[in-house]
Amino acid sequence: MKSGCAFDQDWTAQVTLPVKRVGTNWEFLYGGDIPVKDGALGDLTINLSQITDENFRERVSAEICVQILEEGTLLLVALSDQSRRGMRLGRWPKEDVYSLPLGTTRLERITLGPPKRNRVEGQPIKDSERSGLWLKLKGLDRCELIGSTVLMPEGAAQSTATSLNHAFTLLSQQYETHRISNTGNVYSRVFYQERSGAWFPLNDLRMGVKVQGEKKLLDETWAEVERLLGWRPTIASKNKKTR
Repeated sequence: MKSGCAFDQDWTAQVTLPVKRVGTNWEFLYGGDIPVKDGALGDLTINLSQITDENFRERVSAEICVQILEEGTLLLVALSDQSRRGMRLGRWPKEDVYSLPLGTTRLERITLGPPKRNRVEGQPIKDSERSGLWLKLKGLDRCELIGSTVLMPEGAAQSTATSLNHAFTLLSQQYETHRISNTGNVYSRVFYQERSGAWFPLNDLRMGVKVQGEKKLLDETWAEVERLLGWRPTIASKNKKTR
């Protein structure tokens, strides 16, 4: 019998396995060992409260907040305006724009505005009091954009949006009238400009911050190993030749 689904040959199939801790091993929830190859990599999703080592729990759940763009930064929003098919609409830049979503015909300019509310001196900074655009990373998998208001382009339905997501929705409602839903992934639909002049999706900045978080965890983990052993082990390269 033929399947009704066709998959890209280059797609790498993955599966989520429910597991249970038994002694020092992870076993399949419904019984038995998990038959995987030595060196196989995967992700383990677990309730934070189930981690028994407090120091380890703090390391893997640490929260970092990094400013990636300042107030006043100009951004581009990629839209699929089908009012004039095959034509470039909006204020298309002279510089290269990389990784444009398929079907993009319009680029609209927006600007990061002031914070949503004034900061209270002497108090911890709240997300709504941040100026510019920040990326908050909690642990190694949770990322979210936070930050200021957004100044909309001339001719938009509103002069100011409360966030990048709100800005995209407003522009999508205005220019992507063929869509049933006007939400979108701002990591791939909003672009920032590098010093070279080229434009790249915000996802490039997000991945850079994730690398920072992973490096921070790696450094702290090795520091803990060194503290316990009194020395830091040296990992020899597998490709190193001996004479």
